[in-house]
This record gives sequence, C-alpha cells and structure tokens, in this order.
Amino acid sequence: MLLFYADEYGDHSMRTVSDTLPLELKSGTSEFFVLTGVGVRDTSRKPIADALFRLKTKHFGKAAAKDWDASEIKGRYLMRASRSAASGNVLESPTAYGTLDTPWKVNALIKDLGLIFATFRPLVFAVAIDKRAMLNNDKDLHPLGVAYAYLHQRIAAAMEDLYAGDASIIVADQQTQHEAFFRSGQMHEIRRQLTVGLPRKPVYELVMDKPLWVDTDLSSWDREIIQLADIVAYSAAECMKQGKAPTEPWFLWKEIERCMAVHWQSGKVMGSGLAIFPKQARAPKM
Repeated sequence: MLLFYADEYGDHSMRTVSDTLPLELKSGTSEFFVLTGVGVRDTSRKPIADALFRLKTKHFGKAAAKDWDASEIKGRYLMRASRSAASGNVLESPTAYGTLDTPWKVNALIKDLGLIFATFRPLVFAVAIDKRAMLNNDKDLHPLGVAYAYLHQRIAAAMEDLYAGDASIIVADQQTQHEAFFRSGQMHEIRRQLTVGLPRKPVYELVMDKPLWVDTDLSSWDREIIQLADIVAYSAAECMKQGKAPTEPWFLWKEIERCMAVHWQSGKVMGSGLAIFPKQARAPKM
C-alpha cells in the first residue's frame, strides 16, 4: 500500500468583494490553494520517520527532543531561517531554529532534507488551484473539492499504471473543515462532475474514499512525514506566484521536481505531478 501524506497551502475560500465587476477575491483571501500528496510505501513509513528524527537531532540538538512544535519543519520556517541567518540574525520561533545561527548551518539542514527526498524517492503530487481564474467560469466549484478530485484522479492513475493496482490512502492532519466537506457529499459530487468527459476514467477504488485524519499528538511517525508535504505545498505555491520554478535553496524545488510524477504522454511533471486548475489559469514556466 502507498500512503500519500497530504498538506495544503492557502485557504479555499472564494469570498469576493461585493458589487464589483469583474469579480475580485476579498483582501486577505489567498489567490492560490495548493493540496499536495507525498506518496511512500507503508514499509517505508518507519525508515523515513527515523531519518527525519535523526535530521532534527543533528541540526537542532537537544531542542529536537523537547516540544515537537519547537522543532517542526515547515517551508516558511526554512525561508525565514535562511533570511535571518543571511542578515546576521537568528530565527527565534520556533525555538529549535535558534541553533541555526549561520547561513552554513541553515544550508546544511536544507541539504539533508533534500537527501531525504533523493534517498526515499516519494511519489509527489501537487494540485494548484488558481482561485482568481476560477472567478470567471468556475466560481461555483469549491476549490477544496477540486483539489481532492484532481489528487484522487492522479493517484488512481499512478496506482493502476505503476503499482499493479495496489491500494492507496491519503493521510492528513486532522482538519475539521475537510472532514465535514467529505461527510456532506460535496467532495464526491465535484469529483463526479470533473470525471465527466475524461478520456480515461480513473479507477477510484484504488484510492480509499476519504483521507485518514491522524492526531499528530499521537502519531509521531506520521506527523514527521507530513512535514515533507508541507514543504512541497509551500514550494508549489511559490512556483505559481513566481510563474516559474523557484530557485532559492530553501524551496528544495529541484529535489521535489525529481520526485514528481510525470505525464505519461509528455514525460513532464506539468499535468501530472503538478496539476493546475482551471485550464485557463496561467501555468508556470518549467
């Protein structure tokens, strides 16, 4: 079985400014919503978690054994730590990052994170929803439902083609809104709508019908691996914002892109490992 660890970037709100044409998103609402899935074999769950434990001990020292929140690795923390060290400062929160007081130390952490992607070679998917582009033609579709539908489609195709029909499940941190969305039936209705007209019908039975939402206070292995999904989401969002692949080392884009699924016709990650909705949205240059 493959476990696809999921995380997100941005919000899935479609709130608009009232009485404006063309429609505009409300201030404070993110322009993009990104949902990622980092797929690993169930037999790799413990080795990857152990590797991340060792990485934190190496770079954060004793702070890694204290409150987990103090040493959590997130894409935005890597960015902030890099910029702080470059200016001669130290990132004070989360507290474990206080050990990264030079650019060399931050870069060493980033390099070791890249090695985890290179060593374990997870199968990576990122779905980017351009909510501004949705306002024109697809404003009635929910970004959360679209993102999960696209992720299900691509995981199902990968399981059928690459893993001989093995099973898969999405694993995510507890999300009350996501759980309610699945229970309401909205997600599966959007998935049905987006399946109509596809030349190849995904075998959705290869993906468990809803994610396994874990309690990260109890599931220590899973919360470590979800950190990789956060890094992917943060970097994919930056790719959309810049309109091109980000080159700053803290985004780890080169390492992530090498793990992304490729489109079976083009051999490129666009349309598969990196999927964008709607079709008229501007695609980044890769």
